[in-house]
Amino acid sequence: MTTDLYGRKEYASKNFKWKEFYCSKAKHLLVSDLTLFHIELLQQLRSEYASTLLINSGYRSPEHNRAIGGAEKSMHLEFATDIAPHPDSNHVSVLDFLASKAKRLGFTGIGRYDTFIHLDCRKFIGREEAEWDYRSSK
Repeated sequence: MTTDLYGRKEYASKNFKWKEFYCSKAKHLLVSDLTLFHIELLQQLRSEYASTLLINSGYRSPEHNRAIGGAEKSMHLEFATDIAPHPDSNHVSVLDFLASKAKRLGFTGIGRYDTFIHLDCRKFIGREEAEWDYRSSK
């Protein structure tokens, strides 16, 4: 694993750096068993997809979540990721493929949007599974 100048691990997994999951405003991340479990599944998804996945959103601080109008009990407050394939890919078919793979791997919160999918492991912390589809054309 690569480390920074202070000897800390830079990578959370083979393909993802810790900083990719930081709250974009607070510039930090809360690491819990849920976080580690989620990143492990996300790495499996990345390995099966065999191409780059972009992290649009990871952990959100309560202040940032409020500021962007996030749900009061958003899984991003615990840990969730919004991911997108490489911009050169056919988003529609790739997003469907990723959502299907994510479900098979054990993600229990899956939201489909036009340009990304939301993934979380809500069942890991006792929440009910959920899937939703907010794409403009299905």
